[in-house]
This record gives sequence, C-alpha cells and structure tokens, in this order.
Amino acid sequence: MASNVHTVCPCPGFRTDILKLFGLLWKEIVFGGHLFATGSVAVVIMCATLFGIPFGWDILAISYLMFYAIYLYDYSSGAPSDELTNSTRASYLQCKNRSMCMVIGASVLLVISLFAFSNVLTTLTGMLILALGLLYGGYFKKLTKKIPAFKNIFVSIVWAFMVLFVFVYYSLPVTYGALMLAIFIFIRMMNIQILFDVRDVEGDRAEGLLTVPAMFGEKRCSLILRLVNLLSIFYIAACVVIGMVPFMATAVIPVFYYGVGYINKVIRSKKNYMSYVYAACEPVMWMMLIVAGRFLTTFNVM
Repeated sequence: MASNVHTVCPCPGFRTDILKLFGLLWKEIVFGGHLFATGSVAVVIMCATLFGIPFGWDILAISYLMFYAIYLYDYSSGAPSDELTNSTRASYLQCKNRSMCMVIGASVLLVISLFAFSNVLTTLTGMLILALGLLYGGYFKKLTKKIPAFKNIFVSIVWAFMVLFVFVYYSLPVTYGALMLAIFIFIRMMNIQILFDVRDVEGDRAEGLLTVPAMFGEKRCSLILRLVNLLSIFYIAACVVIGMVPFMATAVIPVFYYGVGYINKVIRSKKNYMSYVYAACEPVMWMMLIVAGRFLTTFNVM
C-alpha cells in the first residue's frame, strides 16, 4: 500500500542557518577589527621572513591583540558618525557596551602577554602603541582639523612601527633595512588610508577634517592614489638595488597591480564596499608574496 506520509527535507532551513552564520562571521571579521588585526600579524611575519628572524606564536598573539583592541575601539567610538558613510558597520556595532568589554578584555590580555613574554622595554613599547591607537579617535583624529592629512600620517606611522617592534621584541639592533621596510609600509598604508577617506569624504567634510579627498576632491585624489601606489614600488625597488633590503623584497612588487585593482573600483564607485575590504587585506598580500619569495629563493639555492 502506498504511503501518504511525506517527509520534510530539513536541507533548505539548514542551508539558511549556515548562510546566516557565515554572514555573522563575515561581519564580525570585517567590522570587529579582526581584518586589520590579521594584517598586523602579516606585517610581523613579513618582516621576520625578510630579515631571517625566528619568531614564535607569542609575538603574533601580541600583535593581533594590540591591533584588535585599537581598531575595535576606533570603530565602536566612531559608530555614530559612520551612519552617513558606513551604516552597515555602525548598525553592527550599536551595542557599545559589548564592544568596550571586548576592547578592555583584549587590552588586559595584551598587557599580561607583554609582561609574560617580553622585557621591560618591549612591554613599554607595546603599551605605548596601544595607548596611541586608543587615543587616536578621541584626540589625534581631531588634529586633522588643523594639520592636513594628520590622521593618515598618524595611522601609517603606527603600522610602520610594527617593523621596528619585531626588532625591539627580540632585542635586536634596528638596521637600516628595517627602517627602509618601515618606510615602504608607511607609504602603502598612506595609500590605503587615503582610499578609505574617499568613502568617508562627506562625513570628514562635515567634521571639518582636512583629509586628502576633502581638500583636493575625489578626481584629484584618484591621481594621488595612483602616484602613491607607483611611488611605493619604485621605492622598494630602489632599496633592493642599493642593497638596503634583501633581494627577496622584490617579491612584493606585484602588489602594485593589486592596488591598481581596488583603486580603479573605488574610482568607479566609492560605494563598492568590497574594494575597501581588498585594500584592508593588502598587508596579508605583502606577507604571502614575501613568504613565497623566500620559498622560491630557498628552492633555487637547493
């Protein structure tokens, strides 16, 4: 006898739940500060690989906690002003109490890790970077009302200092090569920060911030972005030619084309959100290229 009982397939509902879970994870990674925190880890690995410095999980965890706390605090404190230019992130971070608890927790773990795994100088250096990062939104950002492009310069310096932090962490003398790599990262981060200001130009003008797009307009800013992108590549190539950094550093040159890609997308439409995600992922690209260059160099030698 044929059965009239029909089973209900749970697959559609299960698939929907999985998609929702991935959506929440994606928002947490992008809006919760994890993307740039991962970028800071990438800078540490890139620097250590380029200069042959053995590194452990401790410095990676410290770097991650440091930038996670800094960026989560910046995003959370800037959520009200983000309603105009980044409403999706603003709505995701609307629960400020939760965000502040995460910032405090990450900061406490960072300080404990610094005391546990590093010396006094490194601990003070790490706490200084954290303090500067946390003070950025409430104090240093406002200086951009008086000093043109100050917030771009400030953020880029913090990122560039991560190269020096690797040397300080392992009590190594800071070499000229380290300084040259730090300048390269400063130039690249200036490019990325100016790009983000294209998205935030309306909000920055409303706040009276003297950012590059606010001062020069979006059309001239596109030319500036292309020039800075090209400058960084000429710079690192020159450093290799004069012997300031290892030849392996030339592996990072293809990042120029990566930059051209997201710059062109932002120029076509500054509301193309994925373009900014690609830009935020660029430090990971530096790391991947340098690690690949190191692998190929070792393979050729063998």
